[in-house]
Amino acid sequence: MPKFNPNRIMHGNGGHAWFNGKKLTTLQSVEAKVSGDFEEINVCGDPATYRVYNGYSGEGTLTTLKIDSDVLSLMSAAYKSGEMPTITIITSQTMPGTNRAERVAYSDITIDEFTLAKFEKKSKTEEEIPFKFGNFEVLETL
Repeated sequence: MPKFNPNRIMHGNGGHAWFNGKKLTTLQSVEAKVSGDFEEINVCGDPATYRVYNGYSGEGTLTTLKIDSDVLSLMSAAYKSGEMPTITIITSQTMPGTNRAERVAYSDITIDEFTLAKFEKKSKTEEEIPFKFGNFEVLETL
């Protein structure tokens, strides 16, 4: 077993995200996860409960410091016209001291809500972009 090296622990400072090909330079945090859809199965004469896999769903949130109106412009036009845009997101987290990264691409994305206005006196403005995705591809692993 290799010796433990604390310098190799993944750290958020090595994280990046791209929204429709544009790097989010003020990214604060990312969370994306997949949840399995399972159905419980019970049969007569067997006290056990079994589970059958039916598929998955994915969702996540990007949090950035607000410096532009890109998401507001894109989504307000989409909601007004009824034509949803094609959106792609790529996340990447680099391992310190190596050229290795963990990268994931998300597609078939919907943004079910977006913020029209959010600000508070004497504080920076953050923008949360919650999204759901239908497909994902692991592009690179550590």
